[in-house]
Amino acid sequence: MAGLDYTSRSVPISDQILNGGLNSTAGALGLQNNEASDIQNIDFNKFGSILKRNGYTALNTATVNSAADINGLFWFEYVNTGTLTRKAVTVAGDKCFRMDGLDGTWDDITSSISITTGFHVDSATFQNRLHMTNGNDVPFNWDGANNTGLAASEIPSGLTTAKFVELYNNHLFLGNVTVSGTVHNSRIYWSNIKDAKTWTATDFIDIAQNDGQEIQGLKVLGDRLVVYKDRSIYNVFFTGDVDIPFILPSGGKSNSQVGCAAPFSIQNVDNGQVFLSQDGFYFYDGFNSFKLSDRITTTLDGMDDTKYPKAVSLVQKNKNRYLCALTTSGSSENDKVVVWDYFNNAWSIYDGLDPSSMATFYVSGTEERPYWGDYSGFVYRSDVGTSDNPLNVSTLIDGFYWTNWKHYDDLVDKKGVAHLVLYHQISSTTLTLAYSYDFDTSAQYSQAFSIGTSSDLYGSASYDEATYAQTGGDIKRRDLPLGRGRVVRFKFANNILDEAFQIDGFGTMAHVETVE
Repeated sequence: MAGLDYTSRSVPISDQILNGGLNSTAGALGLQNNEASDIQNIDFNKFGSILKRNGYTALNTATVNSAADINGLFWFEYVNTGTLTRKAVTVAGDKCFRMDGLDGTWDDITSSISITTGFHVDSATFQNRLHMTNGNDVPFNWDGANNTGLAASEIPSGLTTAKFVELYNNHLFLGNVTVSGTVHNSRIYWSNIKDAKTWTATDFIDIAQNDGQEIQGLKVLGDRLVVYKDRSIYNVFFTGDVDIPFILPSGGKSNSQVGCAAPFSIQNVDNGQVFLSQDGFYFYDGFNSFKLSDRITTTLDGMDDTKYPKAVSLVQKNKNRYLCALTTSGSSENDKVVVWDYFNNAWSIYDGLDPSSMATFYVSGTEERPYWGDYSGFVYRSDVGTSDNPLNVSTLIDGFYWTNWKHYDDLVDKKGVAHLVLYHQISSTTLTLAYSYDFDTSAQYSQAFSIGTSSDLYGSASYDEATYAQTGGDIKRRDLPLGRGRVVRFKFANNILDEAFQIDGFGTMAHVETVE
């Protein structure tokens, strides 16, 4: 190695765990072997593989409400004449629509309700009604019965607006309200028990009033109603007492040292809640908050934090994913989706989506599907197919994964990598393999090759190109003829329409190139 006057033997190195996710924050030599130095449109599985993400399809093939922004998207489950019924509901611009059976047709249910465009809509289902509020208009609701239109909600006397609505212990809550022309941005109201039509004017709590913060979200976590403010988090508990049904023990303030900057980033994940604060994503367990996003701090620095209030999110439980759409600096709309795979504790970035609203639909009550709406009057089903379909136009997915910078335990000598052996799943895909030495940000050399069906059979394969598993795995050796350096990284990419890939691991042959 270093200090010797002869060339050492080649050293085979294996990389079979690739699901560590993006690390854009650490120094170039600080990444683990399973982490990516750059990534786009990549998912991970539980066994170490990386996959190009699935695409999305348009739910409606024509724009809604003259291509208005989708400011709210909900899955409404209710009982109608003894039958459990499910419908998609969306607020597009100044109108509200329902969809029957996900048939692709949005039916206007706005009726005489006034909805101001440009305000994101919060919702909660209670007593067979979908309650909605947007912080600007009087709260409204839809009961779904006979597909009639929206109605004005019953609300506390004098209340004209509320930013948030939530169901907790058979009471409906409204938070961050305006009453008789006065803004009470730390106040929560609750309805009578099991009765969203009756409110008592004195049934409210001002949470840390005049602390310079306002309520940024309401979300139930287990036995408590979590109230998020700008720089703090409070817990409200149910007492069961008729006269004092809700309390904040010792003021209710949790140990969290941060609050929420993005109301619609708050999601229940496993046994806690994930939310976006001003300096990154956190996990709240009911007592404390723990930062999740240290490895993507540099990525988040490229987002416009003044637009965090427009962030929207969903949880895809069957894939262990939390997704949050953000706006990059210089853009006016959400144009990146930050993805946290909470099984692998790995981050990824989706490009090619512009969600203004997101929601999880439970089709037939059990089939979980992610949906999102855009700024052009379209709603999409996500995680399906091998292409994107913005505005109902088939579009390629540009997916790539850059490994960490590999030094092979030697930061002194220059090395050449003679070849790479790739383990992958067979698919009708042209994969691009690229690499670069010594922190060059561009690919110094790249080659494209097919990862389609091999002519070799399992158990009777020829040297260096063989099927390695009966489930569709294959092996490819690629020679790397150019360059050498002290560190090297590799890129796997594909940006061809209707093509996908899964990489299960790779091996490289590193060779120290000392000069005699």
